[in-house]
Amino acid sequence: MDSVSIVISRQATGPTPPSTANAMAPNALRTRVAEVVAQMGKPPWSKRIIADERQLVTLIASPPAGGNRPHWHREFDEWWVVLAGQLQWELTGNIVVQAAKDDIVWVPRGAVHHIVNVGTEMSLRLAVAMPPANHYFSPCEQCGYTDDGPREWCA
Repeated sequence: MDSVSIVISRQATGPTPPSTANAMAPNALRTRVAEVVAQMGKPPWSKRIIADERQLVTLIASPPAGGNRPHWHREFDEWWVVLAGQLQWELTGNIVVQAAKDDIVWVPRGAVHHIVNVGTEMSLRLAVAMPPANHYFSPCEQCGYTDDGPREWCA
């Protein structure tokens, strides 16, 4: 298997004021979650909040019973902060993780994860991944989820 290298194209040479920050996402100095939710409207949706050479941070909203396609990552672990709702992660090996507001969920690279909103309200989670965020589809062992979508995609 090929190893992966991260290229940092711009390094700081000392203390400097922010120069690459945007007024809007991604990479705003401050993002108000409530404003993003109001702007995006009804779920499902996702909004990239931060993007650089090492991290991709995305705010993701799912309606009740909504979620993602089961997938895994080759190069990086992924983690989430649950901001609202009740979510369930179905993982490789018949592992199920229940999470609610203020919980942090971590999934190591290689583990298939199928995330479903199991509550009655919109769920909101902040996902932290690593670019280029290649996703590899895999049917969910526990729930039998499968589809005819792409086998590989970049988020």
